[in-house]
Amino acid sequence: MMTFRKISAEGNGRMITAYFTQELPDPEHDFRTQPGKVPDADGARLTSYYTGRDGRASWRPDMKPEIAAALGIDPTTPPKNEQLNRLFEAKRADNGEDWSKNARKISAYDLTLAPHKSVTLAAEFAPTEAERAAIWHAINQASDATMRYVAREIGFARRGRGGEDGADQGEVAWVSFRHTTARPTVEARDPGTGQTYLIDTPAGGDPHAHIHNALFNVVATEDGHVGSLDTKRLRSRVHEFGAYFQAQLADELRRIGIAQQYDANEQATVVSAVPQDVSDFFSKGRRNVIRAAKEYAAAEGLDWADMPIERKRRILSMAGLAARLDKDKGVSDHEIWLEQAKSLGWEERSLIGSPIGPEGTREERYDTAYRFAARHLATEFETAAVLDHDKLRMYAARGLIGTGIEGGVKDIDHVVSLIEQRGLELRGEQVSLIQQIRGDRLRVTNTAQIAIEENLAIQAARASGDRSGALSDRQITEAIGRSTLDFFCGCRPLCKSFLTHIDV
Repeated sequence: MMTFRKISAEGNGRMITAYFTQELPDPEHDFRTQPGKVPDADGARLTSYYTGRDGRASWRPDMKPEIAAALGIDPTTPPKNEQLNRLFEAKRADNGEDWSKNARKISAYDLTLAPHKSVTLAAEFAPTEAERAAIWHAINQASDATMRYVAREIGFARRGRGGEDGADQGEVAWVSFRHTTARPTVEARDPGTGQTYLIDTPAGGDPHAHIHNALFNVVATEDGHVGSLDTKRLRSRVHEFGAYFQAQLADELRRIGIAQQYDANEQATVVSAVPQDVSDFFSKGRRNVIRAAKEYAAAEGLDWADMPIERKRRILSMAGLAARLDKDKGVSDHEIWLEQAKSLGWEERSLIGSPIGPEGTREERYDTAYRFAARHLATEFETAAVLDHDKLRMYAARGLIGTGIEGGVKDIDHVVSLIEQRGLELRGEQVSLIQQIRGDRLRVTNTAQIAIEENLAIQAARASGDRSGALSDRQITEAIGRSTLDFFCGCRPLCKSFLTHIDV
């Protein structure tokens, strides 16, 4: 799945960096540039990057020179905390100057990609580091592929106020942070600036593999223009991007021989060997640190609401650590989780096998994905007369989770084309889809809905021509006077005109 948050350029860069890096010190090496390979049949090891234990900030692996120069980044060296602090305040990483003459309200977008809990557990409980590395490699590859797709779709430098002069395609950059745990996260407000920050506490949480991709709000074009991202369609397509991640992840897991299936909602790929009750157990938080922090502040005679953000962060860290030490006596998260999983019947074994190839021909797989998408779109049309065209792309991508997405974005395009050509079955009737641009959005309806609306128009015209049963103004006024209800909105003449045509 994918979620996204805006990062304010007026925020405290150091606080934002601390959340993403989990307050780790500057790295000694960039794990993405270390040599290594995916574990083969002999169990060859990767570098620590792929194990998920030592990973931290990493630049976009294929960052282009134009965008690196615009942001003051050296992509051949690992990100330093001070550089990230500046970037999150919309300043160059090297000298702290503004990115361009136009100020930014938003410095970046946190696009977070997360696999199903079963994938996290398959990695966390893997019997060897090599197997854990292979699963993390799959997650990372799917994340990078998804971010490249997002960059292609919204990487346009806007010109003029709010993009009124159009936009030019250019290069973008992001920095990735790999987290393995869902720790209690607290929203804390800084009374001095009014900004709200997320603070990650050290209390034990649940295993939860996810990657934060901070996409900087800057685009560099070939002619040297530096603009902001064209994010108008980010919100409407976030579910499609999340489905694309799931499809890419499913392909990566098949390459290492891990059997999968859809989740209950048919939105994500699930590792078949991980029992549902084990996934459910590790899917709920079990600590409340904010209460302990507020109680500590009150005991010290401090007002939590008026406390500076740095003080809040320190108290939250102490409260979380105290809760952890009191309960777990210094035992590692992994040891606790493994013991809990064993109590639920988990058997430690390898889940990796021979590569799993796609079933059927390419056209057969397209047809399967089409039927999947058509079935879900028919359900949508049960309660909606008009849908965003983006829904077609989202369901096409979800259909490809089960069939494979070897062709990448082109596979989504092909399945969408099949939906547009074939239509779908709605209430036992084969209907065609009709597209129309409304405002700046492409919308879709179907021929059955058009027939309903045409029939309604005919019946309305017939009713308006026959006033034999119409109520008089006097009858309506008297009836309203006897009622305690307010029948009218702000458009009284229109409402009254409408009621006059209602039959007795």
